[in-house]
Amino acid sequence: MNETPGIDDPGAIATLREVLERAPFSGEAIRDALGTADDVLSRHQDIPVHERRLRNKGAFGSLVRLFVLNEPVRVDEARAALAPLPLDAAVDMRIAHRDGDLVRPTVRLVPHDDLVIASDLRLEPGENAPHDHVPGVHRPSVTLAHLTVRRRVERGLDLGTGCGVEALLMAPHSKHVVASDVNPRAISFARFNGLLNRVPGIDWRVGSWFEPIGGERFDVIACNPPYVISPATQYVYRDSGLEGDSVSEQVVRAVAGHLTEGGFGTVTVSWVSRPDDVEAMTVRRWVEGTGCDAWILHYRTEDPLTTAKNWNEQDAVDPGEYAATLDRWLAYYERLGIGAIAYGAVVLRRRSGVPNWMRVDPLPGGRLGPASDHIVRVFAAQDLLAAAPDDDGLLTRRFRIVPKHSVVRRDAIGAPGGTVELSLEEGLGFQASIDEHVARLLVRLDGLTLRDALAAAARDGGLTGEDTARFVAAGGPLARRLLAAGFIEPVQSR
Repeated sequence: MNETPGIDDPGAIATLREVLERAPFSGEAIRDALGTADDVLSRHQDIPVHERRLRNKGAFGSLVRLFVLNEPVRVDEARAALAPLPLDAAVDMRIAHRDGDLVRPTVRLVPHDDLVIASDLRLEPGENAPHDHVPGVHRPSVTLAHLTVRRRVERGLDLGTGCGVEALLMAPHSKHVVASDVNPRAISFARFNGLLNRVPGIDWRVGSWFEPIGGERFDVIACNPPYVISPATQYVYRDSGLEGDSVSEQVVRAVAGHLTEGGFGTVTVSWVSRPDDVEAMTVRRWVEGTGCDAWILHYRTEDPLTTAKNWNEQDAVDPGEYAATLDRWLAYYERLGIGAIAYGAVVLRRRSGVPNWMRVDPLPGGRLGPASDHIVRVFAAQDLLAAAPDDDGLLTRRFRIVPKHSVVRRDAIGAPGGTVELSLEEGLGFQASIDEHVARLLVRLDGLTLRDALAAAARDGGLTGEDTARFVAAGGPLARRLLAAGFIEPVQSR
């Protein structure tokens, strides 16, 4: 477990990648073979089922058993699966080792989009992993990847890079990428992943937080810190050792200070909250005075026992030890007066010398996709709205509904009327219930000023007289809400 993959033979690493591509070692192929919706997070108890599904799958099945399930395979099967990469080269690369007639993995390999990411072996329930354990791609990694702005920039930073996945995703749109981590083993895995994914030019650095960064500034920053609020100091990637939510606060403030003017930074965080605090007041205080606009995205809020359960149940084997761990975490929360813990992300944009804005939205569970375009659109919309405090001023502007959307009409059997649901098919996947008049407005928007589009939608809906006047008057606040959520965007005047 203490070894990391070697990078002394780039040619062998390139051959390994070719072997994986030929298999094909892709997320879709693995999901289909295992019969699961999630090949990355498949549960330990499902391994016997997965192994049986992989029977008669040839070289592909051997690769998945070895590197995804982390189960041994026979030497002859390993040779066939890895060819033309010699088994001895794989052993020298430290991705596998010989154990008599078996080959056992020393790393886990999991596809993520077009990447293949190496990490430490999957943990067994109850296993005491080393402090410097390097996990692979997990849900917070995916969330951070979706919420990172993907504009073309000069300099990007992946702070606390871990296995390096965020840095690799940043490389195609950043001329120079710096990635740092306090864990030297993580940087070793990240270097290997850079070569495995044909991205050799990343500047990998070892050090705590911004220590290896100094005063450098960046156009885009991504950070998934060890934000778990707990008394634990077990894992570098999870536990900061700092009390309460102070690590999240420190990282948010530090990221803000290392952004170039106009630069975006995204940080996944947790914070001490109240069950009824939908405005994320704690996070608002962190952002105040940083010179940044902020979009705070709230995923969920948990009571202390739920948080203690969620972060410890995977390791639970002995009921007595599990109960003692829960009590230790609950005593910690009681000592600090913590009644609720919230989870989410903060998207920052440096904009100095002007009044900065903040907004809070729920982060819809299960609907999040790549959100860069949505984020940039919402930040631009907030700028426009801040510059146009009078809703009437929006009536002279032209807008259009964004291309990636859907409108679904649902009629109730045996009841009058129905509902119209407007949904974004990108980004945060926002949804809004609208009436038929608003649906007609959205059709009319492109090419007309908002005032003219409202009047046309009113005529289409059979409105006349005072009803038309009221509908047009309501157009400013309506456009403000649609614009702020990213459903519509301004177009250039003709």
